[in-house]
Amino acid sequence: MGKIHARVEGRLRSFVERQHVFFVGTAPLAGDGHVNVSPRGVPGSFGMLDEHTFAWVDTSGSGSETIAHLRENGRIVVMFCAFEGPPNILRFHGRGRAVTIYDEEYAGFAGRFDDVPGARAVIVVDIERISDACGYGVPLMEYAGERDLLPRYFRRKGVEGSADYRRRKNRTSIDGLPAYDYDPLDEWATRQGLDRIRARLAAQIDGWAEPASYALALDGVIGHVDGPGGPRRLPAVVLATVLKHDGSTATLDVSRQQLDEAITALAPATACTAVDHPDLAAWRALRDAHDERGGAIAAVFVGDAADPVTSPIDADLRGRW
Repeated sequence: MGKIHARVEGRLRSFVERQHVFFVGTAPLAGDGHVNVSPRGVPGSFGMLDEHTFAWVDTSGSGSETIAHLRENGRIVVMFCAFEGPPNILRFHGRGRAVTIYDEEYAGFAGRFDDVPGARAVIVVDIERISDACGYGVPLMEYAGERDLLPRYFRRKGVEGSADYRRRKNRTSIDGLPAYDYDPLDEWATRQGLDRIRARLAAQIDGWAEPASYALALDGVIGHVDGPGGPRRLPAVVLATVLKHDGSTATLDVSRQQLDEAITALAPATACTAVDHPDLAAWRALRDAHDERGGAIAAVFVGDAADPVTSPIDADLRGRW
């Protein structure tokens, strides 16, 4: 049955070292905040640093809830389950912190583990409570192997592409808490840098062709219009990246979450004070209006002015040229 342990040693440490996967739980302080549970387990990316310290290499991903919660309050629980052999559940309750790839400490911690493409931090957990339980309710399962999708995905993106991804996906938690917002914005501060970012994002969209025009609308009402020959091409690529669209003529439904993601992805461009950012202002205004009264959000892309009209919003967009 359950037992409290003074340190992680002997059979407990051996148990940790044999595991293929573990689970992490964190939560914000707000009573209406979202609790988060995440699986971890890239081979060679986690382990005990000493009898009271556990760590793992945190890879870039579609969210950054763990880092956001640790930044706010530090609370964390790590759980291991025996899916084969004798039943057991082992939990570490403690305080965690993120050591990012930009911190001086990072090399020392990361050097304890294998290289992981897309790594953004090492999460270090100072363990305050060590407990195990019977694990009788955990099913027996057979380990079949590792998926290599995540390493291949970020290996293709490279260092700069991975940072672009994090700026779009990882800057805030789903509750709006600061999350992984450490990637430098130097490149975003110049026109030349914005051009490089645009080209890099465009290269990652299969079949991308720069549209002649595009816009966002709420209940059919268009905000800012980028017409043919307009100078602002980065917002179009950012929006297309979020919507997984190739820039061809289409009218697309946009969720509130996708709008948030597009705003977050484009927001670093304000570091370039040499240009105006009317698209970003219009997107934020649309979001505020949606939060106030609801409604349907749509994106319109016109690949070529000769293409057939796809919707009344499309017709309105072309009429505004």
